[in-house]
Amino acid sequence: MDTAKLLAECDHVLVAFDGPVAGLSAMDSLAARLRILVGEGPLPRKVKRTDDPFVVLAYAATIGPSTERAVYAQLCRLEAETAGVARPAPGVLDAFAHLAAAGTHITVVSSLAAETVRAFLVMHGLSEQVRRIAGRGGPDRAHLPPAPDQIAAAMHADAVPAESCMFVGTAPADLDAARAAGVSTFRYARPSPPAAEPLAAQPPVSWFEALTEISTARG
Repeated sequence: MDTAKLLAECDHVLVAFDGPVAGLSAMDSLAARLRILVGEGPLPRKVKRTDDPFVVLAYAATIGPSTERAVYAQLCRLEAETAGVARPAPGVLDAFAHLAAAGTHITVVSSLAAETVRAFLVMHGLSEQVRRIAGRGGPDRAHLPPAPDQIAAAMHADAVPAESCMFVGTAPADLDAARAAGVSTFRYARPSPPAAEPLAAQPPVSWFEALTEISTARG
């Protein structure tokens, strides 16, 4: 299967930000860093133990709107900090250039704030190839991309039917959401180069070679 050819023949490719575009790290520490803002009194067990920053944010909302705004603003800052030091996925710039040259529309989908994703794309020369960003627009967890309705909205914004789209992602939840929205998926498996080999000595990696396990849409 020629993955590059198959994706280039799609009218619209939606790509999850975390993994296929950027190698994010330390995201599991966000909840702990947010807990500092709400930790003056005893915390519910779920909030105290969670690694999900949105559980902390939901608890902040029960304290009051000003606390929720403060915690959400800090979440956005921490995400921007994490994305700011992240490295692009191997070969993603060449892959996006190939797809754009073929006329394929690219949308990057993320649960991070759209502004954070946009800043990363600009910083690493990817913004010209990406047609749209489907990122988080606020603290409402019910509308976090890549929920099926957010993926559907991204497709409708481009006026492309689901059968002409493909979703590339790493997390099982993201892939499930895409299939529930009627989009077939590729799983991205980030390459793991040998640790003993210096980065400069490693051969170029094809982004398309990291795509495996094509799954058909459902729903």
